[in-house]
Amino acid sequence: MAASHRPDSDRVLAKVRQTLTASGHDEAMTASVIPEKWSDSFSPWTDSPPLVANTPMLEGADRLRRSLIPSLLDSRRINESLSNPVVELFETAKVYLPTQKELPREQLTLAVVSGRGFLHLKGVVESLLDALHVEKPLELTDFQHDLLAAGHASELKIGGQRLGFLGDVSAAGL
Repeated sequence: MAASHRPDSDRVLAKVRQTLTASGHDEAMTASVIPEKWSDSFSPWTDSPPLVANTPMLEGADRLRRSLIPSLLDSRRINESLSNPVVELFETAKVYLPTQKELPREQLTLAVVSGRGFLHLKGVVESLLDALHVEKPLELTDFQHDLLAAGHASELKIGGQRLGFLGDVSAAGL
């Protein structure tokens, strides 16, 4: 018999899920293909055009996602339209970033949407970093994007390396 253990990636994802559910968020699972409009709305990881599927899995959804945010915002919109009082969602999944090669770079990504605002989510990120024993401080630098409200958006960095983005959705984004 050989002893087995969970890989580090599984243990990290379990800690992420535990921390986010403890902060009141529910895990979502969205499709990897999205409509062109969603793909164009928010893609901070690359400027390259998305990969297009030859046979769409869903009607009108033929682009491999480059961000999880548009899908999560749509899930939030649907839940709000059904009068769900609290819609706090997160997803850990891959985004597909085009490269010069035939296959895209598959980046495991975490995205969170909340109705509780910028400062709440900043606290959630800080709690997550603490739970993962990240010693370096979180740095916030100004970030501008049409989907996010001016003055309420930041690029998150740790040790000068990009971690992600945080912001309130702008009126145009809504």
